[in-house]
Amino acid sequence: MFPFDQNNPQMYEQYAQAYQSGDHSGLDHNQLLDHVTQFMQYAPPGMQSGVLQQVFAQMGPQQRATFAQQAPAEYPMNGNDPQQMAQSFQQMGQQRPDLLGQLLGPGGLMSSPMAKMALTSIAGLAAGQMLQRR
Repeated sequence: MFPFDQNNPQMYEQYAQAYQSGDHSGLDHNQLLDHVTQFMQYAPPGMQSGVLQQVFAQMGPQQRATFAQQAPAEYPMNGNDPQQMAQSFQQMGQQRPDLLGQLLGPGGLMSSPMAKMALTSIAGLAAGQMLQRR
């Protein structure tokens, strides 16, 4: 996903559209996880921060609380503070990308619909920004 793959703009459009419509049923969970992991490892920190803050700010209080409860102990999250959640998630993605799979991967700590929604939101927002910049 990052850096922008000029040969695959339809993937970015698909992610952006899935995010905007809220319909992520046609997306492959493993592929989403791979692309979000790439984004967390290679995208500029400012871009990561902006995307993650928007994702957590748009979650409802119950969704944030559920997400925060499932966060690994070494990256605690406060479900009442979307900015802090974004910072903690960003640190985890950069320092321990393996934990992204444990948290959001199939069979991970989170329920599959919640994990896929979070992955779709991150990938969709990131894809939208990359499409605007190309």
